[in-house]
Order: sequence, then C-alpha cells, then structure tokens
Amino acid sequence: MNKLDSTSQARAYRFLKEAILDLEFKLNAPLRAQSLAETLKLSRTPVREALGRLEQEGLVVRDRGWGYIVKPVTLKEALDVYKVRESLEVEAVREIMPNVNSKILLELKNHLKRAGEKAKLGRLNEYRKHTREFYKAIANATSNDWLCFMISLIDDRIRLLGAIMANRHLERPQESLVENRAVLAAIEAGDADAAEIAVRKHIGSAKETLSKYVISGAAALTLG
Repeated sequence: MNKLDSTSQARAYRFLKEAILDLEFKLNAPLRAQSLAETLKLSRTPVREALGRLEQEGLVVRDRGWGYIVKPVTLKEALDVYKVRESLEVEAVREIMPNVNSKILLELKNHLKRAGEKAKLGRLNEYRKHTREFYKAIANATSNDWLCFMISLIDDRIRLLGAIMANRHLERPQESLVENRAVLAAIEAGDADAAEIAVRKHIGSAKETLSKYVISGAAALTLG
C-alpha cells in the first residue's frame, strides 16, 4: 500500500468510525462501499479496507455476504460493557489518589468544564468526547499502562451507548455532568471511598437509564 492509499484509508476509517459512534449511521444501517466512496470522493478500495478494520473492532458486520451494516447492540452486551467499565474506572479513581496534584486537577476540571459548555450548546457529540477524556485523564494519571489500555478498549462502546441514551432521554447529559462532578470533588478531596461511590453511582445511573428509556422488551432486542 502506498502512502496515498494509506492516507485515504485513514480518512475513510475516521469518517466512518465517528459517524457510527455519533449515531449519524444508525445501528443496523447498511454501509455500501460504492456510495460511501462517492460521498468521500475516494475509490472503493480504501473504503472497503476501512470497513474491514471496523469489522475487526466489532463496530460493523457483514450483511449476508454483501456489504456491511452497523453492528447492533444487545442488552446483554451493553450491561457487560458497564460491568467491565465499573471495575476499571473504580480501580482508576483509587489508583489516582497518590498522584493527584494541581496540574491533574486542572486537567480534569477543564474536561468537565468543556463538557458542560458543549452540553449547554446542544453539541452532544462533543460533550461525550470531553466526558470520555475526563475518564481517560484519570486513567492516565494512575501511571498504570495496562489499566489505560483496557479502558481504551471499551471507550468506543461507552461513547456509543451514551449516544443511544442521550437520543432517548434528553436529560441524561445534565444528569451525567452532576454525577461526574461528584467524582471530581471526591478526587480533589483525596477521598478514595467517596470517589468509588460516585463512580458506581454514575455507572449505575447509566444502566438504569438504559433499562428505563431504551430497552422496551427482552434482552434479545437490539438498541438504537
């Protein structure tokens, strides 16, 4: 693959991934290489390669052998993500405590400040990115590389679930901001127990919202 092909694939990959995570392409939506290539003004090859990469990441699946669709999410998958997320982020807020300093606190405050600003403007995709940056900054400050890596593996799923919930329950972004500010307050106070409680409350609230506002049937139903 030459440099131009690589750049084209990266462009197609970024476009498709962001569109999926922001629900610009809905769950189960068909993704056809030809039409996507025309939209992006690229050849089909880099688009097909980008779709193949997204298939490996579990964001798209083949549509009966021809083309792709955006992968649906089952209730079980969503709850499994939250279960793993809770374990990892509780560990992160506990491990960050010995490392907290004014620089780290300023970074965390800035992420939540920007998230709040974007929420007020109704720019929810940007709001979600800043809230995820808040949690990634917590993980990074632990200096635990494996913890950071494992959180990064589920980051896309968390963003996607957040987008699904925000579309169904318009108050969720503001509720989430209040919950995340409680996490920050506990970190700033150096209270690991309070931080753990705040993280568990935040993720528990997300699971409750998912069940109340998104799920209307059995666990086999897909979200979106």
